[in-house]
Amino acid sequence: MDETAAHTRDTAQTQNHQTPGDWVDAQDSLAASSALSILLVEGHQPPALQVANNNSICHAFQSSPEHVHLCDPYCGVAFERAMKAEGVAHYRCHAGLHCFAMPVDLGTGRQLAVIGGRAFLTSADYRALAERFRIGDLQELLSSEIFKNVIFASRQDLDDLARRIDEAARELNAGVASEQRARQPVVATEAEESLEAQKSPTNLKTESASVKAAVESQADAEDSISRRAQIQNRYFPAETEFKQACASVLDVLVQKHKFTSLALLLREQGVFVHACGTGSFKDTPVHIEIGSKDARLFVTAKAATSLVLRETAEGFKPAGTIRKQSADESKKTAELFPLIVGDEVKAALLVGDAALTDEKRRAISAYCREIALPLEVLRLRNELEQRARFADYMQNFGEQINTTKPNDTYEAILRMSADLLNAERGSLLLFDEPSNELAVIAAIGPRAEVAREMRVRMGEGIAGSVMFNGRPLVVRDVDSTGHTPAPAERSYKTKSFISYPISISGRKVGVLNVTDKAGGGSYDDVDLSLIESIAPQMALALDRAEWQEKANQFQLMSITDPLTGLLNRRYLIERLAEELRRSKRQDYAMSFMMIDIDDFKIYNDRNGHQAGDLALEMTAQCLKSALRGADVASRYGGEEFCILLPQTTLEEAAAIAERIKRRVLRMRFPHGKTQPLGAVTVSIGISAFHPGVETPEAMIEYADRALYLAKHHGKNRVETYDPPTSASEVSNADEAAK
Repeated sequence: MDETAAHTRDTAQTQNHQTPGDWVDAQDSLAASSALSILLVEGHQPPALQVANNNSICHAFQSSPEHVHLCDPYCGVAFERAMKAEGVAHYRCHAGLHCFAMPVDLGTGRQLAVIGGRAFLTSADYRALAERFRIGDLQELLSSEIFKNVIFASRQDLDDLARRIDEAARELNAGVASEQRARQPVVATEAEESLEAQKSPTNLKTESASVKAAVESQADAEDSISRRAQIQNRYFPAETEFKQACASVLDVLVQKHKFTSLALLLREQGVFVHACGTGSFKDTPVHIEIGSKDARLFVTAKAATSLVLRETAEGFKPAGTIRKQSADESKKTAELFPLIVGDEVKAALLVGDAALTDEKRRAISAYCREIALPLEVLRLRNELEQRARFADYMQNFGEQINTTKPNDTYEAILRMSADLLNAERGSLLLFDEPSNELAVIAAIGPRAEVAREMRVRMGEGIAGSVMFNGRPLVVRDVDSTGHTPAPAERSYKTKSFISYPISISGRKVGVLNVTDKAGGGSYDDVDLSLIESIAPQMALALDRAEWQEKANQFQLMSITDPLTGLLNRRYLIERLAEELRRSKRQDYAMSFMMIDIDDFKIYNDRNGHQAGDLALEMTAQCLKSALRGADVASRYGGEEFCILLPQTTLEEAAAIAERIKRRVLRMRFPHGKTQPLGAVTVSIGISAFHPGVETPEAMIEYADRALYLAKHHGKNRVETYDPPTSASEVSNADEAAK
């Protein structure tokens, strides 16, 4: 039982003392031997009184406030189903799980029912649910926890369990009734005493214990349900990974029958694909020229024998289909044993050892029947777990590449693609239509900096050809393809790579290159399918980044002062409003300063407009050099400048203003000594975010008042303006402003 089930059981035993302890043990034993779920319920469910071996999928639904309502029309009314049927009522829930509900009398005087099963009867139901987790309405529930205890069974398994539950309940009810009668005080005759002697405390213990003994006896290895659970645990423990399970299938035969050449083949899209092998089938993938729906496979399985295959140049074919064999073709034969679940061939076992006896064929066939369902359960679980991981990856991929900065988008696409494909080296090239060239915009791995300087003409080289043809290129070994190997100085670790063209609505966007697979392996069609799954998101992100880059250029032109290179007044007002909202939400400090070049009209009139423009540029450089990364400097108009200082107190802003004032004073402006103060200087007024000063207009107004005070008190000064808090202060402030 999982932790939730254990907690439910402990709570039930504490709060529902009328439930016999023997039933708790019997329920656990029945659930363990059958590998099915059993819940004891009273009235509407959940919660259950007792839970044993709960299906992890059911647990996920019941633990989710957003999804638990989906179970209400099924297990939620199972008690009513059982009472209405007065027997076993089978039903299939929204998740495709098959269950049954039945009333049970445990001698407590309470109306109780059992929910049993919670199992998939077909892999099709499991696949349908998997699709809902992957791309349907249940994506929010998808996690590795869902697959910890997924249950498969047959209808016969459910019927057998219902029968055994009924027998166990009858045994328990009889024991409870006997015990209650024994406790009643009676005046007995000698004959009655003789009868009561048969119900002595010792005999009652024996009778009560018979329930447990009955359950244990039904857990015999010959029982079909128990045997299925034993097979599952014997060959594939709960935490076994699918690859390990495949290898274990062959290891058992190697150890027991001393076979040397074996291969396990899995059905994928109607054909058999090599999963793992031993002996002569270990290093060379086996190709089988027979479809998974071939009728001969079902005939073979039913007869507990094998299908004889003969090796040809194209692969192994059924011996009966080869009319004539040329002298140069191998005459090696192998025998194929199908693994069937329901009415589908899910896998096949290929035995390359010669001279199998009928006895061995029957033993291998029996073994294939035993492992078919447990192996299929693990395969499906592995598939869904991979989908869950990939769904997480895709969500993360989408979040990472959807950035506002184009360069960050390029780097994220390449980095995450390389992680997905275990590539130690890669590059992302963007197509520039005017020049008809591909330019490297991101690169990882050795010599990445050198790679970033590369440009490739359309149609030239591997990337250029892939872009021109619009078809991906998967190379396992460049030496065997006719392509020119890369120069030795590039120091590639492997000779395998993928070059993938990225396009959107027929428009060429770029090329993704990955190479040097971690561990030295080669790229194949599986890796290509992974790229294809993320290609649409890559294309959209690249397209968006390209337009963002263009928009940034146009926006920069529209919000930048052409003379000083500072941001303009329009941008400042928008940014000021944004920072004020953030300061209100987060309770941050914020300051704002207005800067004016002292006596600038005199400087302009005396020295000309060109000298005035130069003075404005030099002042802007002083501002830029004195500010921090988060500060925003802008030209407000004429000789006035503004600076927005996020998360900055009035005191901190005053220190920054003093630094700006000194830098301007030290700057050697042409004709600066002709100014009234003997140099070009600035006056600075500062306001701060404050209750009552919460709008862009208020911030600018109070900074302007402070600037006026700086001018009024002699120029070349920094003044701060705290908003008045009383009527007299307001009056004095207004008078000072006049």
